[in-house]
Amino acid sequence: MQLFETLRMEAGKLPRLSYHKARMERSAARLGFKFDGDLWQNEINTIIEKHPVGHFRTKLILNPDGTMQHVVADLSDKKAFTAKFQQLQNHIPRSVVINKTTQRDHLAHMHETDLILLYDEKGKILEFDIGNVAIKENNQLFTPVYEADFLLGCKRQEMIDNGALLEKNFYLNELKEKVAQGKVSLFLINSLREVADVEIYL
Repeated sequence: MQLFETLRMEAGKLPRLSYHKARMERSAARLGFKFDGDLWQNEINTIIEKHPVGHFRTKLILNPDGTMQHVVADLSDKKAFTAKFQQLQNHIPRSVVINKTTQRDHLAHMHETDLILLYDEKGKILEFDIGNVAIKENNQLFTPVYEADFLLGCKRQEMIDNGALLEKNFYLNELKEKVAQGKVSLFLINSLREVADVEIYL
């Protein structure tokens, strides 16, 4: 198992870098991985030096022994996604759900839609398989309250810190009804896409 962070890179800059570093360091402490801030910075410097121009998807990987590597790929300009609802299985360990590790079987789906929107056994809306969810209602963006039941996203936290996003829980039947009535809009929020439109299939 490895930890990883996926970052957007624009013209040699990595937005939300401090958020990503803090999340990886926090997860490393939880899972007993070694984390060296100097090695992290060396990887960042190398990436920036090699890719000063363009838009990229950058993946930083941390091994249990503290060694790191990275993968840089072109970033597509996809701005809208489709999604369907899927229940999160009850037996998934909390450590897998709340840390960004390479153990991601709980997020698998048949890709009938681009994304899945997970909910728990109580119907609480949690997150998309590749990012957090924002629900727009009455011109305000909301995201589920964190109760150690999904991955805390860096873009999510930045938006909360900036006052652009408030925490509020939604539940499956309620959300389906509001979508059907056109009372809410859904968005994917993550560091790669930032904020992207989502059409949810009922």
